[in-house]
Amino acid sequence: MEEELCITTLEERDLNDLMGELVSVYQHAYATLPEYGYHSPQRIEGYIRWLWRGDPQGFFVAFLGERIVGFVGVHATWWEDGELFGEVHEFVVDPAFQGKGVGSALFGRALEYLTKRGRERVGLWVGEKNEGAMQFYLKRGFQKTIQYGKWVRMVKEVEIPVSPRDFGEAPLFRRNKR
Repeated sequence: MEEELCITTLEERDLNDLMGELVSVYQHAYATLPEYGYHSPQRIEGYIRWLWRGDPQGFFVAFLGERIVGFVGVHATWWEDGELFGEVHEFVVDPAFQGKGVGSALFGRALEYLTKRGRERVGLWVGEKNEGAMQFYLKRGFQKTIQYGKWVRMVKEVEIPVSPRDFGEAPLFRRNKR
């Protein structure tokens, strides 16, 4: 039987209980691109806690069964150059699960969260040699804007869906025919 992908946020106690596994997934994801990631488990743990504290509802973890296979940390309120963004700070998928839809589902959930929070622009930084990630983002409508050292800025303009439910649904009135 194939295990179902589950994407969820974490309470702080769950974050603490799962920290070792989150650190391990991060290390595996950066194994082939060490110039872009942190190396010591303590530094990685501190970074993951910073991601979670910045926006706990924007920290999504992907599970297959009981196994963590990826996570994404976004902040819905991020100011850059005087402009409000939804910012993707970290996005990792265990290499054993890349190319299997895990990343698309996880990233999609993060973008959905940011748009529901009203963000019209989503930004991220990606390592210049991380071609796989750049292609992933380009395929999803992100565009390269600037480069600073080894980091490339990518931004996507997002359409915010407007529905009567966003503002409280209006009651339905029916006219009586006479």
